[in-house]
Amino acid sequence: MPRPLPMLACLAALALPVEADEISLRHSFGETRLDPDSIRRIVSVGYHEQDFLYALGLAPVGVHEWFGGHPHATGPWAEEARQAVGAEPEVQHGFEIDVEWVWGMEPDLILATFAPLDAQTYARLSEIAPVIGPPEGYSPWGAPWETELRLIGQATGREDRAEAVIERIDGKIAAALEAHPQLRGLSGTSAYFNSNGQIAGFRGMEGANRLLGALGIRTPAAFDEMVGESDRFHVSAERFDLFDLDVILWLVDPPTRQTIEALPAWRNTRAAREGRAVWASPAMMGAMSFQSPLSIEWAIEPLTRLLAAAADGDPATEVQ
Repeated sequence: MPRPLPMLACLAALALPVEADEISLRHSFGETRLDPDSIRRIVSVGYHEQDFLYALGLAPVGVHEWFGGHPHATGPWAEEARQAVGAEPEVQHGFEIDVEWVWGMEPDLILATFAPLDAQTYARLSEIAPVIGPPEGYSPWGAPWETELRLIGQATGREDRAEAVIERIDGKIAAALEAHPQLRGLSGTSAYFNSNGQIAGFRGMEGANRLLGALGIRTPAAFDEMVGESDRFHVSAERFDLFDLDVILWLVDPPTRQTIEALPAWRNTRAAREGRAVWASPAMMGAMSFQSPLSIEWAIEPLTRLLAAAADGDPATEVQ
């Protein structure tokens, strides 16, 4: 007689439920296992992750407002991409992560790659759904946008889309450099001026300075040492000499610009005398703060044009 046991064993195996095709992703808060194919409802508790999702063609159901008061917490640089994916996310306001709000959104993935996250909040969020924290190996808020995009792409099964976005933006940066080769090798940096009358500077590879570096403009190496373990350093308004470079990108509003331009210490700099300052518009300030694929892509052309105008050293050149 034929031996039925092997056939029965095969049939039994086919009847068993197939295990989810899970992957394991490491981030600064540990390791998260998830199945990218099972993700349907994504909630972003960080400040700019919605842009990364839109760039990947995904529509979050919940996002976290940072600044600007834009509908759906989406800046003008990302509005077209939001509409393209049909996203109309609910918005959580306030600086801290509202865990109860996240729970009510019923997510099956929580993105916190650029978020005010601590170990306790991470643990609480992990009881709701898989959580992806900031990329591993970087200072808080300091991971390159490419690294963050790749991590989100892995979590959502869109690695190829992430690489395509990176390639597209790299191409636009290369085209901008080809159009304005005079930028390569210049000294420069971004800067902020706070309400206490202090100038804030940043590392060469963080924030807007990273994009300046990609355009060939180098922030002084001493800035990295001055930042230390923080995300920025502060000096008094008498130290405009530290920022007296070939170009400077001021991330300040119009009233603050007036304050700076009235200071003798600023007026005595070469940057002021030769019109080497770029005064960011509110939209440009927002884009440079967001540092997302969409905000950077939006900023490349106008920012490069403004930097080239400022770098010529002619105060008569309009930088606008």
